[in-house]
Amino acid sequence: MKKTIVLFIFLLFLTGCNKLVSEDNQKEINNDRSNSNINNGLEEEEVYQDTNPIKIALYEGTNGSYNRVDTFYSKMEVLKDIGLFSIILSQDEKVTGNNIKGLYKDYSSQYENFFNYKIGYHIAFSTTDGTTFSETILKPLTFSKFPFSDYLYVWFYDDINNSGFYSHIEEDEYNDNTVMSSIKLMSAKKSGEINSPIELTVFTYDEDDFSESGNYIGVSKYKISIVKEDV
Repeated sequence: MKKTIVLFIFLLFLTGCNKLVSEDNQKEINNDRSNSNINNGLEEEEVYQDTNPIKIALYEGTNGSYNRVDTFYSKMEVLKDIGLFSIILSQDEKVTGNNIKGLYKDYSSQYENFFNYKIGYHIAFSTTDGTTFSETILKPLTFSKFPFSDYLYVWFYDDINNSGFYSHIEEDEYNDNTVMSSIKLMSAKKSGEINSPIELTVFTYDEDDFSESGNYIGVSKYKISIVKEDV
C-alpha cells in the first residue's frame, strides 16, 4: 500500500527587471504555470511508500513443528525433488503448535485488511551459458510453461482451502480464493547447468506493489538461497 507525500517546491520570483512584460508574454507565463500544476506555490507529487505490516517467511516441517529456512542445500539430481517449502505469516526461527492451515488462520487474524493481500513468489538464478532467469510468479502455471522449465520444475499447493490428501494447484483451478501457501521445486533435465544459488522469494502484495516493469517493490517479503551441494 502506498501513501502520498507532499513535496513543497517554492517558486523563485524574478526581480530587478526594468523591461515591461507584454500582454501576450504574460498569457504565455500564466499558461506555463497552469500546465505545471503549480497551485499557490505548492506542487504535489506521489511517491511510493509501502506500509504493509505482514510478516512472512518460508519454513520446512510437518505435524505442527516448522523451522524457518535461510540457506537450503540440495544435490539437485535430475528429476529429483529439491524441497517443499511452506509459508507461515511469521519470521520466528521456529513455529510450533498447529498445522499450516491453522497457523495461517491464527496469524492472518492479527492483521487488519489482511485479505486485501495475496501471496506471490520470485525465482532467480543463472546458468553456465550466461542466461539469467528472474521470474515473478503470481499464479500457478503448468510446470512446463515456466521460462526456466528446462532447469527447474515448480508446483504450488493450497494448504488453506484443502484437507486430507490433495494435489498441486492446476493452472485452470486458480481463482481469487486460492492461496499459494506451499511451493515444491524439482530439478529438471538441465539442472546441472545452474551455476548460481537459486534465490526463492515469497511476498505479500496488493495492486500497487509493482514497478512499471513488473518487479515487486514492497517490503513484506522473505528470501532464501538454495545452494547446490557436492554429490
